[in-house]
Amino acid sequence: MFRKKGKLKKIAAILAIVIMTAVLGGCNSLDDAVAKAKPLIPKGYDLVKVEQVSDNSGIVFYTFEEELSTGIFTKNSFGWKWTGSAVGKLVTYPDGLQWRYADLGEDGTQYSVYYGKITNKNIVRVTVTTIGGEKVQGKIVNTDQLRLWYAFVSEPQVPSVSADITGYSAEGKVIYLFSQPKQ
Repeated sequence: MFRKKGKLKKIAAILAIVIMTAVLGGCNSLDDAVAKAKPLIPKGYDLVKVEQVSDNSGIVFYTFEEELSTGIFTKNSFGWKWTGSAVGKLVTYPDGLQWRYADLGEDGTQYSVYYGKITNKNIVRVTVTTIGGEKVQGKIVNTDQLRLWYAFVSEPQVPSVSADITGYSAEGKVIYLFSQPKQ
C-alpha cells in the first residue's frame, strides 16, 4: 500500500512538472509570444510590427501617439519569451530620422539596439557607427503606417548619443547625420 502511494506521488509530481513547464515555458511561435505578452503592454500602445531577427530572437515595435517603443523576444528550448522592452522619447533632430537607444535583456543576455522612425522618404539606408568604431548597417522595416529601422550593436553604448547615425539616399549621398563632437 505504501508503494502505491509513493508511485502515485512520483507520477503526480512528474505530471505537475510537465504541466508547469508547458504553461510557463513559452510559446511555439514568435507571433504567439507577442499575443501572450499583450497584457504586459500598457493601454493605448498599438502593435506596429513583429520582426524575427534570428532563429533565436525577435523584435517588436509599438507606438503610442508620437512615441515608439520596442521589445525583444528570445527563444530557448521551451519556446519564445519576453526578454525586455524600452520606451521613451525619440531624438528628433536633425529632421529626417528619429531614433533611440536601448539595452534590453535578462539572465546575462544583453541586446544593445538603436531603433526609430524614418521620416524622410529619400532615406534608403541607415548606419550606426559606435563610440568604439563598430559600423553597423541598420535594417529598414516598412509597415502600413511607418518606416522603422533598427541596428543591433555588439556592446552597450554609454553615452548613446556619442554614436554617429547616418541616413543615405539611393545614390549613396548622406542626407541625415547625427554626430556629436568627439573628444
